[in-house]
Amino acid sequence: MALIEVLHRRATKLGLLPKVIGKLSIVSNILVLISIGLILCLPLDGQYRRTYISENALLPSQAYSYFRESEWNILRGYRTAIEALIDKPARVRNEVISSWLTDFGMKHAVYDNAADGDTLYGVYNSQRGDGTEAIVLAVPWYNTDNEVNIGGAALGISLSRYFSRWPIWSKNIILVISENPHKAMKSWVDAYHNSLDLTGGSLEAAIVLDFPSKSEYFEFVELYFNGINGELPNLDIVNVAISVIEHEGVKVSLQGLNLSEMYTSSYFNRLKTLLFGVKNSALSGTRKLYGNEAFSGRRIQALTLKACGTEGHDITTFGRIPEAIFRSVNNLLEKFHQSFFFYFLVAPRHFVSIGSYLPSAVCLSISFGISAAHSYINNQYITVPLSDNSSILALIIFFGSIAISFIFLQINETFLQPHLMILAFLLISFLPLTNIPQPLITIQPCLSYRLKSFAFIYISLVLTSLLVMNFALAFGMGLLAFPLTFTKSCSEMITFKSKVINCFYLAISNPFIAIFIFVSIFEDDITNFEVFSDLISSFKYMGNWTWAITCIGWFTTWQMVYIANLDTPRSALDGDTKKNL
Repeated sequence: MALIEVLHRRATKLGLLPKVIGKLSIVSNILVLISIGLILCLPLDGQYRRTYISENALLPSQAYSYFRESEWNILRGYRTAIEALIDKPARVRNEVISSWLTDFGMKHAVYDNAADGDTLYGVYNSQRGDGTEAIVLAVPWYNTDNEVNIGGAALGISLSRYFSRWPIWSKNIILVISENPHKAMKSWVDAYHNSLDLTGGSLEAAIVLDFPSKSEYFEFVELYFNGINGELPNLDIVNVAISVIEHEGVKVSLQGLNLSEMYTSSYFNRLKTLLFGVKNSALSGTRKLYGNEAFSGRRIQALTLKACGTEGHDITTFGRIPEAIFRSVNNLLEKFHQSFFFYFLVAPRHFVSIGSYLPSAVCLSISFGISAAHSYINNQYITVPLSDNSSILALIIFFGSIAISFIFLQINETFLQPHLMILAFLLISFLPLTNIPQPLITIQPCLSYRLKSFAFIYISLVLTSLLVMNFALAFGMGLLAFPLTFTKSCSEMITFKSKVINCFYLAISNPFIAIFIFVSIFEDDITNFEVFSDLISSFKYMGNWTWAITCIGWFTTWQMVYIANLDTPRSALDGDTKKNL
């Protein structure tokens, strides 16, 4: 306490508090730099940890896998039969595959869905379990690249036949063959929990197989595990999958990166893996969907295994991977609860936990709060009480902005014209440079400062409520929206140059323009304008809240800052402070 008193007296003597308050904008900028620096420090040695299995019962790769060359001929037979069904209607395909499921004792049914396509699924009831838990083996007929999943379908059926001959299972096994890995798979998952008559109990885990190649060989496995809305499967099942894949002598790729970047231990490779993980998590639901996303939101630990390449390991090696994962999950007597649900991998065997990366998003959120304080305090209108008309009008504009955001939220992807929307917002951003007459509401200086203050505290609250559940989206949205804090209030824009700079900041921080630019530069899987229709479609059909948060959180803030930066008649700036409301 004595030290604190000494420091307080010294700070008071030096007048540090008024100096800091006067430089709040600089403090805000420093916090953003600290936020970025914290992210860049995570791949440094000593900042990340080696992965491990928290649940000892999983025991990955401890049992011998029997899905080997003895099953190859059976697999080839199913593969040949499936190739003959490629051009057949879904109804015919399902009838043929249903007969196969009947042959090895799986109860089956077809979930009819006219909009998303019919989904065939079969349930094998375990001999040693009580029928209350199940593991899903999912095989989309068409994969994310719209290729026929020939190897995956053949392997899924062969594994189901193989599993039915083993008496070791304590959990039911469900085979799902959907038309695609996104809408059709998602609709089946929803129907399973709501309306289907044939079920196999609570879904504990799901493995999605993707093997579209016509070759019977593959080089390595790409592992996908990012869910919707920042959800991730328990780190234990990811570690089990990586352990099993590498135990089979196969390399594993994360976030779609090259193998050389995965298995070369360097700072930049770890940083690239981390940043790609953040980007893919933020865009999950809008970029390619691999199937595991359909199980998000229901505490189902889902992974997608994608076979890549046409040489190296045979297809039975790929089959032993889900077999070993199923046997590990089969050992569990309870749900996945140990290990981490919030993490980022920097390499197949190394990760950073939420305690390491969360401070960067916290700094971003605080920076907006400090910008709000700067806008409220550092001007001559601080003495105007909050009960003043300017604050009331700011609230009215705030609710009006939210109403406009809700209108954008309801836009249908079929009617959206993204190129026109981008062009319109570019023109609107630079509208203050023109000599167009003043808007209906004349923005006076006091109202301008209050609007910016309300806007920044609002987005700070949005980021704070989002940063734990969806760190990637909060971090990305915070960085892209931060140029809003560089804008000047209308009374500060005296020269034409300051107005041009202001308009530039407004343009690049507009949510739709910023997303368009970001996707154009950093995302190869989404073509520029498609991101908006994907956001809307994912919001409506996949339960992805990114579009809603962008509209209600980010776009509302942008509208308020834009209105705060509308030009003010110069005569108003010289009037009495009480009249500048």
